[in-house]
Amino acid sequence: MAEEQKKDKKAAGGSKLLIIVIALLVLVLAAVGGLAAYVFANMQKGDAAHAEQVDEKAVKKKDGPPIFQKLDTFVVNLAGGSGAMLQVEMQAELSDEDAKKRFTDYMPKVRSALILLLSSKTSEELATPDGKVKLKAQVKKIINEAMDAGSEEPVDSVLFTSFIIQEQ
Repeated sequence: MAEEQKKDKKAAGGSKLLIIVIALLVLVLAAVGGLAAYVFANMQKGDAAHAEQVDEKAVKKKDGPPIFQKLDTFVVNLAGGSGAMLQVEMQAELSDEDAKKRFTDYMPKVRSALILLLSSKTSEELATPDGKVKLKAQVKKIINEAMDAGSEEPVDSVLFTSFIIQEQ
């Protein structure tokens, strides 16, 4: 009979342990589920806020036809000692009217930076279509830097309206 009582106590102790383990497992699953719901809800809020910011920028930039600003004609001697000259006319596509005013305010600094850039090129670099595309990207970058734009880029693109290389 003593053996039966020991078996009953072991069985009762084992079932209590099983109940405790199941209860802890349920609590852990509930905590993980709650955490997942919290993270998912915050991701939705963050995505919505980001979408609103992007929409505001898109509305600000797309309120009508593009804004272009013509730059004065540039005539520079090209690098390389060949005596080649470059004559180029450009227009900048600007993000909004504020950018246009800022562009004209910074024009002396922009012209200086562009003269340095253009005169550092060789006729061989600029003779290919790929060279002109690279130059457009560099001009855009230089203008935005000269305007102290930071992460905001008031110049969306640069267009060449005339591009003449004269070899001597």
